[in-house]
Amino acid sequence: MRIFRRRRTNEWPSPYDRLLGPTQPQATCDECFAEIDKYVELEASGIDAAVIAPRMKAHLDGCPACKEEHDDLLAFLTARQY
Repeated sequence: MRIFRRRRTNEWPSPYDRLLGPTQPQATCDECFAEIDKYVELEASGIDAAVIAPRMKAHLDGCPACKEEHDDLLAFLTARQY
């Protein structure tokens, strides 16, 4: 029996994930803030940014504040393309 279900990418981390923390190296909030625009531009252009910047992906999975900034920026950028 599996205890953890696979999360969809747009959901917040589960309480278990927040308690256990990231399983791979991650960027700091300062590094994330400095690079988030490039990361979101890659995603918006259809490139898998998590492959290029896995530390950013790990940070966004574990930091609700940075994840919210990412989601808002991605929504703004993709809405402007249409």
